[in-house]
Amino acid sequence: MDVYAVVGNEGVQGLKCGNYHYAPKTHSLECVKEGDLREAVARATLSQGWMARAPVNVAVTATYERITGKFGQRGVRYAIIEAGHIGQNLFLQAGALGLAAGIVGASRDGELIRVLGIPRSAVPLLVMPVGYRS
Repeated sequence: MDVYAVVGNEGVQGLKCGNYHYAPKTHSLECVKEGDLREAVARATLSQGWMARAPVNVAVTATYERITGKFGQRGVRYAIIEAGHIGQNLFLQAGALGLAAGIVGASRDGELIRVLGIPRSAVPLLVMPVGYRS
């Protein structure tokens, strides 16, 4: 599983706008692509413009080749289950922090991959806009 944070202009204190990959081994963020990508992400998720207003969009992807190499075809199912766990944890943490989150599973995958600047082997499973309630 890979988790990316698409940070908008003034979306996160101390971070420039861009797409950041979460590196679990170092518990850090690595900038993958610079710029405010929220409008492009909203277009790639079937033109759901409301997403562009969230300060951060969290994208969760899976690389099936990496998972099935270890677990066979059942790895695809495990990835989908894990994406659900990640999404639920984001909902819970957002609520604990007084934030709101949404979830979107629809996207033009190739376009979203290009916008995010991530490997073509990644399969986008969900995008979660996170921010303050309006």
